[in-house]
Amino acid sequence: MIPRAERLNLRVPITYRVSGDDHWFQGRIVNISESGVLFEPTELQAGMPVELIFSTPVQVGSIASGKLVCVGEVVRTTEMGVAGARFEECRFVLEA
Repeated sequence: MIPRAERLNLRVPITYRVSGDDHWFQGRIVNISESGVLFEPTELQAGMPVELIFSTPVQVGSIASGKLVCVGEVVRTTEMGVAGARFEECRFVLEA
C-alpha cells in the first residue's frame, strides 16, 4: 500500500472550476498535500475534472510556495460540501 502524502492544514482561499467551464467559484482550502487538496464549500461530484488556483505561503511536500494553477480530478465529496481533488499537474503562475 502506498503511504498517503503528508497533509498540511492550510486555510487559504482557492478559486476553482470544472475544466472547460467559464464560471469560477471561490472557496477555502481545508488541507493540502503534494498529491491533492481538500476544499470547501462546493457542489462538485466525484469524477469531475477540475482546475484550481491557489497560493501556498509555505512549501507543501515537493511543491514550493507561491501561486499555482493545478488540474486534477475530484476523488471524493461529502454531504457537507467538502471536496477532495487529486492533482494531475501543477504549474506556477508567473505574475508581471
